[in-house]
Amino acid sequence: MTPRGGPTPLQNAPLPTDRLTRLWVASALLGIGAVPFVLWLFGALFNFEPFPTVIAAAWGSLVFGGTFFIGTNLIGVTFEERVTDETRVSGASVDHITHVEPYDDAARDRWLSRYVFARNLFGALIVPLAIFVGLFVFA
Repeated sequence: MTPRGGPTPLQNAPLPTDRLTRLWVASALLGIGAVPFVLWLFGALFNFEPFPTVIAAAWGSLVFGGTFFIGTNLIGVTFEERVTDETRVSGASVDHITHVEPYDDAARDRWLSRYVFARNLFGALIVPLAIFVGLFVFA
């Protein structure tokens, strides 16, 4: 285990950009494909209704973010050592702040920012969608 801020195995190993690119594209296609599927499940594929459209967009974002976030860890690339989260509660407001420690390499920083985007998208959507599914199923 390397202390935070020191050299890590990821910094010394070559970054598998071809695998990350394929994963990014596959995640985007799965996310886009989830939207019409969810609209079809709601029976709103060919007639516009606001609620199913919003839920379908959220599911598509969740599929995209979750696929890329979990996929990067499955292919052996982890950026978690560079990401820390902080939650601040002030009155009725709760702020979630993500701190990112950049690399010295611009290519790694681009993938790190994509990873953080997908991770935060996945994390921000999982709880509201679980609530909506619960309301839809049990209400």
